[in-house]
Amino acid sequence: MAFLHVPVIVGAGQVTRRQVTPVETGSPVELMAQSVRVAAEDAGLTDQAVEKTDLLVTTSLFSDDGIVNVAGCVADRLGLADARCRVSGFGGTVPHSMLHHAMEQIAQGRAELAVLTGAEAQHTRQQAVKNNRFFGWGLSSNRDCLPPLSPVGPADGACETEHIHGLSIPAYVYPMFENALRERYGRTIADHANAMADLMHRFSEVAADNPHAWFQAPFSTKEIVTASGDNRYIAFPYTKRMNAMLFVDQAAALIVTSEAHADRMGIDKSKRVYLHGYTEAHDHWHVLEREAYGVSPAIDIVGRAALAQAKTTIDQIDFFDLYSCFPVAVQATRDMLGIAQNDPRPLTVTGGLPYFGGPGNNYVLHSMVQMADVLRRHPGKIGLVTGNSFYMTKHSAAVCSTHPAADNSAVTADVHQCQQEVDRGPKNQIDSTPSGRATVETYTVVYDRHNGPTKGIVIGKTEEGKRFAAYTPPDPHLFAAMTAEGFCGVSGRVVSTDKVNIFTPE
Repeated sequence: MAFLHVPVIVGAGQVTRRQVTPVETGSPVELMAQSVRVAAEDAGLTDQAVEKTDLLVTTSLFSDDGIVNVAGCVADRLGLADARCRVSGFGGTVPHSMLHHAMEQIAQGRAELAVLTGAEAQHTRQQAVKNNRFFGWGLSSNRDCLPPLSPVGPADGACETEHIHGLSIPAYVYPMFENALRERYGRTIADHANAMADLMHRFSEVAADNPHAWFQAPFSTKEIVTASGDNRYIAFPYTKRMNAMLFVDQAAALIVTSEAHADRMGIDKSKRVYLHGYTEAHDHWHVLEREAYGVSPAIDIVGRAALAQAKTTIDQIDFFDLYSCFPVAVQATRDMLGIAQNDPRPLTVTGGLPYFGGPGNNYVLHSMVQMADVLRRHPGKIGLVTGNSFYMTKHSAAVCSTHPAADNSAVTADVHQCQQEVDRGPKNQIDSTPSGRATVETYTVVYDRHNGPTKGIVIGKTEEGKRFAAYTPPDPHLFAAMTAEGFCGVSGRVVSTDKVNIFTPE
């Protein structure tokens, strides 16, 4: 790739709206427009300067009811007459993809000023639905829009047997990863629960000091680990306060340009943040294909590659924001990156998805905005932000600093350079209709809104070594044993009827 210009982040802004807002003025499009205005003010840019944007990329929305062409709507709202518009596609890594795409376009001279933004208005939508007042946002644009950066849709993360057995629901899948990780650590259920809660307590303390976080008070370890009326179990071992908080109204924006154009616009050098390393890759796409759970070869490979591009090491990183939809995502990333469990460095700058907020596909854009702010206040320090899509499936890592990178490899290197190495790893064969003796590898128990267990889900292997997913019999005594004693390594028999698999322990 011809490298003509040095791309740089010059503006960063975010908006958190906690008050209930009328649907007419509370759309995610309006939130995005507000965050862009904050980013422009941060960069010292006038409205007229922003109107010269030639590339606008927005994250795809979950709260998009009644919005036709979200990127076009944002461009119309901001008066970006000449901007090429596109959306990101789905997944927690897409803000990183947006940033890399914008920087690549600027480096090649195909864009001069890029705006990246995203939002969710699930809080406003939820309140309106409860009051029978939500009939869609009623917004549309006739602007042309380029294809999404990622063609993957929200239902594309799981195969048929995974969908049938609940492995398409993140709130069920990540607890299964967590139980496998506990088994790998060799901890008791109680000890691991307290370790998880203590980790997330530290995240909530960061959120409490962040004015943009959804929750403005920290949760104690006990408040996180103890199941209660307002903190019920979702799926064992996770209580509600260990899950990403999705029902938020939040938006974020970055403004990216070239070093030369930043000079021409008079943007102060203290505002500039540079990309030093960036890579992305996905583990074997289907959960049932993966060699093990609670670990990720892709995180290991992506992390090493991004650090190598940045010519640094994990010990030299000053600030982190590790993707934190659930505790296992943090722990697995920490382990794969080689960060010790007792490392004193905080693993978040935002407070994490359960406490800062989990605005759909857009959380990592908030991570990057927050990291830019932290790095500006600590010139010369280095930050690492990771992303995670679907079920610890796709991973991204970005290394940033306020000083220019030694070379252009973060922008010019093949962003998919790590994928071949990941793909060479062992892959399990899936048995969609298993029959016979089998052994559980990991599991969860799902709860209802009254904190009662309703179903058990297992991932296991047949005697032939094939991987399967199954439900357990709906036995309250079995659920009690699974949550009190554990279930990894249990032997039994699995049968399949009309594609629904049932595992019964011996």
